[in-house]
Amino acid sequence: MSKFWFSIDEKIRFAFLASINMALRFLLFALLCFLFTVQHYQLLLAITWFLTSFIAFASYKFLVFSAKGNHVYQYLKSLVIWIFSYLINVVILQYLIETLAWSPYYAQALAISFLLITNYLLFKHFAFHHHTKNFLGRLFDIFN
Repeated sequence: MSKFWFSIDEKIRFAFLASINMALRFLLFALLCFLFTVQHYQLLLAITWFLTSFIAFASYKFLVFSAKGNHVYQYLKSLVIWIFSYLINVVILQYLIETLAWSPYYAQALAISFLLITNYLLFKHFAFHHHTKNFLGRLFDIFN
């Protein structure tokens, strides 16, 4: 099963797992809006992002990028990405809800779609980027 999974293109694996993660995020956001009040959508959005970050990190690290390295350091880099994504999400929601009078549900669905592409690029090139050493880096490794 593992061979089959990793034979699938990385972008497709990311899109598949990100879609599941974002669907989970959307459902949790909708549930929290229903249980509490849609008027506090920004607070509910923050809670939603925090709760779903652990599942997303594990799925991207192990099932998409098959990344080696320090879990804590990569999780902290992932948090930077999510903070950036969260801020983009906030701006999109603010604009669509407050300016264009969209439903928070439709606004969040659109924001999630945009963030799918943005997050793939950030995770690939920042959080789980495999650094290749240049000549000097390899040369100094001789002394380690």
